[in-house]
Amino acid sequence: MEPNIGANTGGEDVKMDPPNPEYLKCLMEMGISQTTAEQALRTTNNSSLEAAASCALELHEVSDEENWEDIDENFKMVFVVNSSLKMGVGKIAAQVAHAAVDLYKLCLLNKAEECVKLACWQDSGEKKIVLSGKDELELIDLAKKALELNIPHYVVRDAGLTEVPENSLTVLGLFGTEEEVDKVTKHLRLL
Repeated sequence: MEPNIGANTGGEDVKMDPPNPEYLKCLMEMGISQTTAEQALRTTNNSSLEAAASCALELHEVSDEENWEDIDENFKMVFVVNSSLKMGVGKIAAQVAHAAVDLYKLCLLNKAEECVKLACWQDSGEKKIVLSGKDELELIDLAKKALELNIPHYVVRDAGLTEVPENSLTVLGLFGTEEEVDKVTKHLRLL
């Protein structure tokens, strides 16, 4: 049996409720921008107005303290495709898209620090790279290493409705600084 190698390894969708409209209105009445308020509500999963306000203030403080232009680190998302499955181009594109969307949601649901990293990534062009992995065992090993290094990652397992058997590990997505992610994937080749 495969070890638990991430926050969501079964391929289930990461559920994210839309921002609570009442909380959103209150936060905006406090002078918090709609974007920051929505991000704070997603980060706290609408748990409470107090938690969202605290998160929004933390996001605001971080953005004030660290002018985006002063951040030296470059962020990227990397997707490692299980090449042993011999998926078609369209199937690979769909699986990478699943990984990208669910990894993004996973980062949003984590602490405010991940939201700041996502904002930096978005401001710097949203770099995404697709690499070739040998097989499922290699992707599992890479996910274990990402977990050890505390790098946000997401494993996609296919439903088995088209080209590959059910529960096949198709793609591993990782997000972080180039330096962090390269510790896990630098040895791999572009797909």
